[in-house]
Amino acid sequence: MEEPLIIALGDRRYEIDRPWAAQPSILGSGWMTDVAIDSADQLYVLNRFDRYVDPTGTPVLAVYDPSGALMRTLELPDVSDGHAISMGPNDDIVIVDRDRHVVHLLAKNGEPLLTLGERNEPGRPFNHPTCAKIAPGGDIFVCDGYGNSMVHHFSSDGRLIKSWGEPGAGPGQFTTPHCLAYTHATEIVVCDRENNRVQLFDFEGTFIREIKDVFHPMAVEVDSEGLILISDQIPRLSMVTSNGSLVGRCRPTLYGGHGMCLDSAGNIYFAELRQNRISRLRRIR
Repeated sequence: MEEPLIIALGDRRYEIDRPWAAQPSILGSGWMTDVAIDSADQLYVLNRFDRYVDPTGTPVLAVYDPSGALMRTLELPDVSDGHAISMGPNDDIVIVDRDRHVVHLLAKNGEPLLTLGERNEPGRPFNHPTCAKIAPGGDIFVCDGYGNSMVHHFSSDGRLIKSWGEPGAGPGQFTTPHCLAYTHATEIVVCDRENNRVQLFDFEGTFIREIKDVFHPMAVEVDSEGLILISDQIPRLSMVTSNGSLVGRCRPTLYGGHGMCLDSAGNIYFAELRQNRISRLRRIR
């Protein structure tokens, strides 16, 4: 038995499981790009597949139980460039199709519920979006990401309420907004990747503060205690308070967590896109 790798975030200790679970053969030549957890602590792994470059395969969601056993897969034939996945409060599935300029909301069985944006219509309003998550209260916020430098706020029924942001490095400006999360104080945390920071806003889009000392942040989550976890490209994982005070830092992956999520036990999961695997930090109580 291999000696375990142990890392720390402040006074917390974790054991690294790398890789965690096996890549099912149905994923073919696809890439594990993002992860999300449902209310039963089942892990949803989004497989990115470029039909124009890769000759065989299809975008797939692979669902694992907490032990790492594959439970089921869900093919996504309408998704061309799945960039991000998140789970809603009713275990609705939110998938960002970056190069089709749309966000899909699906029921747990894959049934379509709602589409934000217009397929193959950049600028209405998305231009290669990167991340979408349902906020407390049911509204939806979207990072829009590679062609735009914006955040969009939608109602739960898909009505665009407000958009903010522009290219730049000042407050409320972005260079590749890549991921978002919500604090317990209902602030929005946005990874402003190429500006090497995260920015915090209220739900009206008003800038509150920024947190620096991160390098190309890719994924962000807020844990049950209100601490912010930021995965960057050094690669490392930083844990900070909502005002930016550093609590702990570690190197949990070899090539960086492009996607990240937490389960109810405090375990942390990463999608290591370059290595095409899932890594888990199992919290040691």
